[in-house]
Amino acid sequence: MTSGHGAGAGEPLDVGDRVLAAADLGGFLRPRIRRGTPGVVIGCGFDGLLAVYFANGRVQHASPDELQLAATPPPAYREVDDPPSDRG
Repeated sequence: MTSGHGAGAGEPLDVGDRVLAAADLGGFLRPRIRRGTPGVVIGCGFDGLLAVYFANGRVQHASPDELQLAATPPPAYREVDDPPSDRG
């Protein structure tokens, strides 16, 4: 588990966490990752930076303060009166 916290999340970020870029990342020497781009934490460095694989196919190192924990998707919606789909 990392020692840093995501921007406004209050929880430490760890490998496998789904995150969003809290600000534009990269720039002058690195390709820009736009704010709000989703990604997955794939590694933690000794310097406190996290390696994140973003949805645009780029891997970017970012501090935990530049990331926020992504909300988990809501469960699939199903009417209460609908019969379960796996039964015949």
